[in-house]
Amino acid sequence: MERGDEMSQTSEQYVVFAINGNYYGIPVLEVSEIIRMQTVNWIPNSRREFLGMIQLREKLIPILSLHTMFGEAEKELDSKTRIIIIHTGKEVDQHIGIVVDEVNQVMFLPREGISFPPHMSHQAWLRGMFHQQESLIVLLDIQALLTDASDSYAFM
Repeated sequence: MERGDEMSQTSEQYVVFAINGNYYGIPVLEVSEIIRMQTVNWIPNSRREFLGMIQLREKLIPILSLHTMFGEAEKELDSKTRIIIIHTGKEVDQHIGIVVDEVNQVMFLPREGISFPPHMSHQAWLRGMFHQQESLIVLLDIQALLTDASDSYAFM
């Protein structure tokens, strides 16, 4: 067995991003791409977490605010703000974007270092937690989170 094969069996690669100083991770395999913030076209009478739509390579992509979904204050957009484009898995070309303060890194997290979410949390979209030095990375089941958000949108 090659070293790369051994690494992939004991760890999973995550995109780690920040929202108001808190770190979150989603499996890299669920991310289509990461883009700089761009103009989001607002849709009237939308839910608060739905920011609007962007056009990316001739496709319309709905954009959600994780700040609002997590009950966090919106941060002012700056040069580090990113949109993570996620493949929703519902249809071949169906994507959704989530706005984050910044993408910190893509990293392998060893499975033995991931603990279950606290029993006090009943959120189905919490996959686990990874403690690294003085920071905690909350691992998200992004598909479950997006399913919760998209239940009220007919087009998602």
